[in-house]
Amino acid sequence: MITKIKNIFYAGLLCCAACVGLTACNDDNTGSIDVSGACLVEEFVLNNEYVATINTEKRLVKVKVPVNFDRKSDMQVTGLKVSEGATTNIKVGNHINLDADKTLHITNGDLVMDYQVSVRNDEAILSLFLLEGVKGAINQEEKTVTVSVMANSGIDLANATFEVECSEDAVCSPASGTKGNFTEPFLLTLTDNTATNTYTVYVTKIENPVALFVGEAENVEMLNDEEKAAAKWLTGNISGAAYASWSDVASGNISLERCRLIFFHRHCPSYGTYNGFADAEAGAMAALPRMREFWQQGGAFVLGRSAVNYAIALGAMPEDAYPNNVWGGGGGEGSDLMGDDPWHFFAYDPAHPLWKGLKTYPGAPENAVYTLDKGYTICNTTSQYGFWGTYEGGKDAFEAKTGGRALGGDNSVSSWELKAYNGQYGKGGIICFGSGLFDWNSPTSYSSNYHDNMGGIMLNAFHYLGGE
Repeated sequence: MITKIKNIFYAGLLCCAACVGLTACNDDNTGSIDVSGACLVEEFVLNNEYVATINTEKRLVKVKVPVNFDRKSDMQVTGLKVSEGATTNIKVGNHINLDADKTLHITNGDLVMDYQVSVRNDEAILSLFLLEGVKGAINQEEKTVTVSVMANSGIDLANATFEVECSEDAVCSPASGTKGNFTEPFLLTLTDNTATNTYTVYVTKIENPVALFVGEAENVEMLNDEEKAAAKWLTGNISGAAYASWSDVASGNISLERCRLIFFHRHCPSYGTYNGFADAEAGAMAALPRMREFWQQGGAFVLGRSAVNYAIALGAMPEDAYPNNVWGGGGGEGSDLMGDDPWHFFAYDPAHPLWKGLKTYPGAPENAVYTLDKGYTICNTTSQYGFWGTYEGGKDAFEAKTGGRALGGDNSVSSWELKAYNGQYGKGGIICFGSGLFDWNSPTSYSSNYHDNMGGIMLNAFHYLGGE
């Protein structure tokens, strides 16, 4: 009965609004008495010279100041116009601290609207560079971009397409999405009013990569989004790293002479048995003779998700020791669970080199490892070990069965390491991340904080497995 009365009331209110031709404020706290006005910002000026750009849809009053302007802590409101009859909490003549955003609260009768007042310095910073899908490593101090491409990549460097992401108001010249000649140093100029930066792009052809991300696709752009993000992290953050297809590896087209690490991260429906993996991953199995030789000669592996089964193919784990707790292929069922305290797992040994230097959550246990952020959508494909059946004895049972060492989990083993061919942990070994939390791509936007730990973990693995 209460719901029905509410519906009748709201229907009557909407009918009255239509009859009087009111101007509403995007349904902000609309009252039932006086809704005849509006709550719009028409003009906002600071210090007599800095005129705001007003975005009513986003309710943002943005004021740009010169790149070196450092007096945001004391700015005077010298111009403010709002809808007729409206009142504001900020007045002309007020001195306000705009080191952080402020709320401009507007009231007109029973209508209310809040705007965010933000003062931002001009900025011309490059945040992402892609050359035909290959991510470049950006050095902000030296204003350089280094891109490493395989010598047999097929990219025409004399006429290659590039894409950039940069500061919100910056303009790039030449424009993102156009072509350029990258056979020589290539200049990119970013401008935003008083801010200007020129980046120099250097492209290096790799004959002998130091690290490889290997996948089924002919090139990075043809991978699924999860694998693509992982591959681009490797090529953009480890100098001399590159992408190669399994067919390139199997055929011997790729030199492994200087390679220290193979990264195989496979996002697909999880396999419940090793034979299921071996039957489905034809490319990886075709390259197995060369990969075994690589491991036997001291090369290391990082294996993610379903790819952890490749450790069995290499001979580093018994064939019947495949993960017993697998699921996956989901499109993001974890998104609703990424709250202020995102998902995490626990390190069995927090002092292990793999967990060195990671960001920690305030108040969390010392051994908690965070790889996700609020708002992150996880695909959550998992290949790990649950403590039942063969592994009912927990961590000890896992280590006895697999011959490996448990690194992390949550009443499970979701991260572990296997010995190098010489029988020692560390250099030339294998690290497996079966956890769904080892996730590289979110289809929804989020502010990266703990997800930065993904890169930290990978760099730690690269150095640890390289014997550093």
